[in-house]
Amino acid sequence: MIVKQILAGVFLALLMAILPPATAFAQDDSSYAGKTVTIIIPIGPGGAYDAYARLVSRHIGKHLPGNPVVVARNMPGAGGVVASNYVYNVAPQDGSTLTIITSSFASEELFGNPQIKYEARKFPAVGRLLDTTSVLFFWHASPIRTREDMMTKPSTIAISTVNEIATYRLRAMNTLLGAPFKLIPGYPSAQDFVLAVERGETDGGSSTYIGLSQQFSKYISEKKLNILVQFATERDPQMPDIPTVLELAKESGTRQVFHQLVGNDEIGRALFTTPNVPPARLRLLRSAFQNMLLDPEFRADAQRSQLPLVPRSGEEMQKSIAEMFDVSPETLARVRELGN
Repeated sequence: MIVKQILAGVFLALLMAILPPATAFAQDDSSYAGKTVTIIIPIGPGGAYDAYARLVSRHIGKHLPGNPVVVARNMPGAGGVVASNYVYNVAPQDGSTLTIITSSFASEELFGNPQIKYEARKFPAVGRLLDTTSVLFFWHASPIRTREDMMTKPSTIAISTVNEIATYRLRAMNTLLGAPFKLIPGYPSAQDFVLAVERGETDGGSSTYIGLSQQFSKYISEKKLNILVQFATERDPQMPDIPTVLELAKESGTRQVFHQLVGNDEIGRALFTTPNVPPARLRLLRSAFQNMLLDPEFRADAQRSQLPLVPRSGEEMQKSIAEMFDVSPETLARVRELGN
């Protein structure tokens, strides 16, 4: 754990040294004229994080005073933690840096991920584009065809890193439900998970349904990806016949653990900015976000890109994050054991 913390600190220092600084502006300057706004993407190219960030980058600039240039930059690593650490600690604190934050960023802090270097409640929310539902899928040619197979036959699951919420969910299925999974780290994104099962390196993987449907809709329609579980509190209307992990949990305490583990899907694909942004500038960003949502060109672009929208305001998202930290010590202790 100490080694991981040292490496995370070294990586953060390297980011400070090699990344060009964003164009900062004076604290009393309400205009973005002549400035560049950067949207940090916590995952590599491809997938829903990337698609939503680039959608926003094409439209939000015209709703900010001064019409700044908006660029999107991928910063993958540690399941999104590298990007969150950068935005919190390194990026200018003036509203010139935004991020489609990893949906698990608050849960990572709650569950004691040693790699994080931030306080989730200090990230100001600009607004949400979409909530998400994650799923557990298996390749059609793997030995895992049914939920009974999943719970009785050994299988390998591709993961990004051992310290992230997606991994904790799978580990909870191991320890609390008895699913015989072997977790294989080192795959950066959902795209890599699917490529791994296609190559026969692993049997399955976990991803958001929107990410899979965007990149691998043909695999879903042809049933090459066999979705067996939803990580959600209720069944997604798009998957009415697939049970949630809470339905698999029979004991009340176990259901509470899983309820906490799936809570971050409420954050979904949401836009945040850096801590210490002046209140007036945060209001500008939130207003620009709301005006962007009403923009017919933005909505047409989202539809063309097959990116559904279930928006919420920045104020609503800030409240949701605060509520995530309202968890019993007993449940939190059980969840934190999953990271050890």
